[in-house]
Amino acid sequence: MIKWELKGRTLEFDEESHLYIVDGIIVPSVTQVLSKKFPNKYSSIPPAVLKAAADKGTSIHKMIENYCKGEEISERCVKHYQFLENAHNFKAVENEIPVIVELGDNTYAGRLDMIININGKYAVADIKTTCVLDKEYLGLQLNLYRIGVEQCYDYKIEELYGIHIRDDTRKLVKIPIKGEEWLLKSLTLTETE
Repeated sequence: MIKWELKGRTLEFDEESHLYIVDGIIVPSVTQVLSKKFPNKYSSIPPAVLKAAADKGTSIHKMIENYCKGEEISERCVKHYQFLENAHNFKAVENEIPVIVELGDNTYAGRLDMIININGKYAVADIKTTCVLDKEYLGLQLNLYRIGVEQCYDYKIEELYGIHIRDDTRKLVKIPIKGEEWLLKSLTLTETE
């Protein structure tokens, strides 16, 4: 069990069961909330292919996280990340950040990939290794994480980005910031559909 204290609240994560617990109460993860909104996102992909892609994505995330912590890594995915970092003038300031998200009457939790400083502004960024970058999914995910960061830390998040890295793909994609009303409406439609 991993435990964090976030502005007077306790967030725990059980890696075995993949459960988030906020102040002693099990809450859904941001990923679980999004899977309700996008229930058939990967249904056409065979399980073995999906698992291999997930494993590769996890490996790429870990390599980039380790690079951000100062390790020398010469893998292609890290070279793509370095290219984007230099081309767009950003630097990771935090990696694998735990958050509690209070939205309406609901509480969610999760861990976001990174907070970056890009041209003097703080932004939430998520690394995606999928074949196609799903901007609708990413928009909901990053906006939920933005709220969580601002509720749990002393960062003012001014921008959101998807970092799309895959084979010969390397893109930094800016995602619009949306307000809490938009998020509530998007997620309410999911729960009542």
